[in-house]
Amino acid sequence: MENKKVLVKWMDARIYPGMHKLDEALSRKMDIFESLGYLVDKNDEATKIAHEITDNGEYRDILLIPSGSVISIQELVTGSPM
Repeated sequence: MENKKVLVKWMDARIYPGMHKLDEALSRKMDIFESLGYLVDKNDEATKIAHEITDNGEYRDILLIPSGSVISIQELVTGSPM
């Protein structure tokens, strides 16, 4: 797979500790995250991105996001290297 740089927008669980009235409980939302990285793989189970990649293609710090939680994946386009 080509080393595409991506921005993944995804939602995750959140806990709200303590007591809550019904209207407060109903107003609670999932957290939305944005993660940057190199797309390693995407399948029905997980979307995998690496935070870093070496010049010989080794990945470091892999994040596994449940694919069902992914809202969007945007490929990042960069200019020529500095």
